[in-house]
Amino acid sequence: MATAVILAALSAAVVFLPMLGGQHVEAGLDLVLDSFATVLTLGVAAVAWVRYREIGAPVALFQTSAFLVLAISSAASLLFVVGRFDVALADFGQDMPRTAQPQITTAGHLIAAALLAVGAGLSLRSVRVRQPWLILLGPSLVLLALIQFAGTWSPLVPPLSGVFIVSLKTEIIQPVPPSPTEFNVVVHILGGAIFALAAELTRRHHRRTGAMGDGFLAVGLIFAAAGEFHNAFYPGTYGGLVTSGDILGVAFAVVLLIGIEAEARETRAELGRANETLGRLKDSEVRRAALEERTRLSRELHDGLAQDLWLAKLKVGRLESLPDLSVAARAVADEVAGAIDAGLADARQAVMTLRLGSEPAVSMRELLARNVDDFGERFGLKTSFECDRELPRLTPRAEAELLRIVQEALNNVARHADATVVRVRAGVVDSNLELAVGDNGGGFEPELVREGSFGLASMRERAQIIGGELIIDSRPQDGTRIRVVVPLRNGAGPVEVRS
Repeated sequence: MATAVILAALSAAVVFLPMLGGQHVEAGLDLVLDSFATVLTLGVAAVAWVRYREIGAPVALFQTSAFLVLAISSAASLLFVVGRFDVALADFGQDMPRTAQPQITTAGHLIAAALLAVGAGLSLRSVRVRQPWLILLGPSLVLLALIQFAGTWSPLVPPLSGVFIVSLKTEIIQPVPPSPTEFNVVVHILGGAIFALAAELTRRHHRRTGAMGDGFLAVGLIFAAAGEFHNAFYPGTYGGLVTSGDILGVAFAVVLLIGIEAEARETRAELGRANETLGRLKDSEVRRAALEERTRLSRELHDGLAQDLWLAKLKVGRLESLPDLSVAARAVADEVAGAIDAGLADARQAVMTLRLGSEPAVSMRELLARNVDDFGERFGLKTSFECDRELPRLTPRAEAELLRIVQEALNNVARHADATVVRVRAGVVDSNLELAVGDNGGGFEPELVREGSFGLASMRERAQIIGGELIIDSRPQDGTRIRVVVPLRNGAGPVEVRS
């Protein structure tokens, strides 16, 4: 609305104050303006066509057709300026009347304005287009036919100006600013009204769809309407004459150029937001699949492996109760029973971990705390877990690997350390997640551990998988401290911080 008011005030000033000057003879500037308008309208037509192919909106199809017509009209003006139409038509034995140049340009503007208004109106009514190629190419072919047969119809149409300059090249002539005819005033005011109607309908379409390109087009069409109003009183009827309407036409093109850039920037931003949304959905789906898999595995462990181990334990118990069992066989049976008990304990721990991990509300801190408490109960050790605040959520794979590292460290304490106290600590230190397991057991020399020790090797591999590092600090008779350090990196590597 503000743009329309400002342009209306400027237009009134130019029309009613002739000293401001609405016409100037600048052949070079006229050439530049026509070239700029031709290239830009072709570009806008290409962008509108791509938009139509993507979303199938009728308004985009009509915009493509309208800007093709404007491009042809600007190209025709450009050829008139450089004199190429005279040469081309002479080859066909036709005489191009000097009145044809403004008539062709005006016809192109009227056709384009009508296309933009009809396209916006049909889109507001959600009307489907049945003959897209006819709408796309038909108006352009009509304008090309008008250009081709201008020598036939141009003398039959009232002139748009009272003065025409035959040539500015053959002799030195002082150009005379052309005066408008009544027919020129009526035609251009009609064109301005159609452009204003197209601007209003495009604005309504923008408010419905929110498309930024339509918003800029609505503003640009106000400039086009004002340009037609200027042309009604200051017609440009020969090559080299630059009018205030031409300047407003260039302003229309500049607004469209800004709109294309703004819409492209908005599209890139929307694409970035869509990619972020897809990433979150993907992560959510991965977590959901992981939770389902954990639930399935815990059920299979409980109903399968754990039940088989209980059956094996009952069988060994029956074997040990046989009266004629030798001492050596009884010793082996005791060892088997101990191994079965250890397997049952591991299966119980695995089932508990999987079930806890399958609950989305259970945090990493709570998982670690329950595992440490369960370990102390099973092995009769004094355990403690220290964690000042909630730990950041990681990917399901990273959390599972960290939990397995802690479990393996605790199992090593139970099997080899001969410890009475175990402490587990977790926290964030210098943008790293750190987990530490320490005991007061016998300790060992890490350098003397035989190559390929399965427990320590698996812990190192798990740490490397999630981009972390395993650090072992142990000395004989001084206990053992195992620490895993994992960098917290947003979107980088296998470890990804979750909010």
